[in-house]
Order: sequence, then structure tokens, then C-alpha cells
Amino acid sequence: MAIADMLDGLDLVHDFSYPELEMIAGYLTHEEVGQGKTIFAEGDPGDYMLIVIDGRIAIYKGGEHGRQLLSNEMRGRIIGEMAMLDGERRSATCVAETDCELLILTSANLRKMAGEHPATAYHFMFCLARILSRRLRRVSGMMADFLDS
Repeated sequence: MAIADMLDGLDLVHDFSYPELEMIAGYLTHEEVGQGKTIFAEGDPGDYMLIVIDGRIAIYKGGEHGRQLLSNEMRGRIIGEMAMLDGERRSATCVAETDCELLILTSANLRKMAGEHPATAYHFMFCLARILSRRLRRVSGMMADFLDS
């Protein structure tokens, strides 16, 4: 299956045309990861993000009480974008709970896209920012609920 077809219908790129998806696809790589594999670990350098195409990924955070499950991510979810964008180390560990199919966007390829197709790269980053904003709102709500209890 072509990478553009894998992207088609995902929330991140729902308002892109198919020709734009084909262009974006040129900056992505496809990878299959086996069940149980650690994709990246908390503290690792982070210069890429993942788009889950198939399978389920567990996100864990280490702490004084051991490793805690933060979330399970499936088709269409974006993982690792914070480290890719800010250049900081990974804030959590990402493990394939099942066999997974992933698309990978490196920070180098994002910069390349911005240089070669600035309008599409801007639109892509705007869509990514919208997803991050939704996540922040959800976490802020959870934090407020926690503090109220």
C-alpha cells in the first residue's frame, strides 16, 4: 500500500488533498515493528515522530513507584512529536503491544519539506499544533479533576 493511502482518512491530515498527501508521503518512511519491541525509551534523543497506521502501542512513564502506563495508542495517533519539535529527550517509553505498522517523520525531513513545500509544511504543522492543543486541554481537564478530588 502506498504511504499516501495509509495517511488518507487520518485526523492529522484530514483536510489535505490526495495530491498533498502524496507529497507529504515523500518525506515519510514506513516501518513494521514486532510485538514487544521498545520503539524508543524515556531519555532517548528524539529526532522523529511516529504515526500509528496499524497495531497498538503502549506509552509508559518511569517514576519513583516504577513504570506507569500512560496510554495505549492505535491507528491515527501521533507519538513522539514533542521531542521531535523541541529537540529534548524522550519523555516516555514507547513499546509495541502488538505487531505495528508505523510511518516516521524525522525532524530533518520536516525541515526539508518546509524548504521545498513551505505552504504544505505550514499546514501540516498547524494540524499537528491543533492535535497538541487538544491533548493539552484534555490533560489540563484531568489535572483540574484530580486537584478537585
